[in-house]
Amino acid sequence: MFQRAITITFLLLVINSAAMGAARKSRAGSPGEELKAAFTHLKANPNDRAAQKRYLKAFPQDYRGFMALFGSGGSLADGYQCDYIFALSALQVHHSDQVGRLLVQLSKDAEYQADAPSCLQHVLANYGSRYTKSFAGFLHELSPKERDQLITFLADIDTKITSNQDYRIIIRNLKQMNEPELAKKFQQAQIDRSRQPRG
Repeated sequence: MFQRAITITFLLLVINSAAMGAARKSRAGSPGEELKAAFTHLKANPNDRAAQKRYLKAFPQDYRGFMALFGSGGSLADGYQCDYIFALSALQVHHSDQVGRLLVQLSKDAEYQADAPSCLQHVLANYGSRYTKSFAGFLHELSPKERDQLITFLADIDTKITSNQDYRIIIRNLKQMNEPELAKKFQQAQIDRSRQPRG
């Protein structure tokens, strides 16, 4: 009888633990809800390093996840999606390596589109112009195909806006850092892009 009571108690504990784990998972929310909460907390506490880290952790880590949130029909494609992306620029000061690695990972598969990918493009160009040495290091970690895709994505910047200046600064900095091959790739991508009709 005593053994039976212990077995029943043990089974109840296992069932209860499983139920609590499932409840915890359902309360955690979707990636969009988590990012929105982290963004709200970051806006309220912009200098809080814990809020900054939470935001970086909640931000999508690949282009597919990025588009699921910010692309057409995404859970955060509400007209304010660029606010989420531009927040990464503000975090560069204290988290430059983490932000740079994230931007490169997001952009290696990106293609130019209006809205969210365009905002990503501008933040990446800004990062590359300010932290060119780290940026070059991250580019060297990519496969040649991924690196070329990222450079092509970045070369697709509208020539009438600030990011084009950032692109030129990237090229200049790469040359000064004795990265002639990367500088040539950026220059060639810009030449190739200028020959294509925009659209």
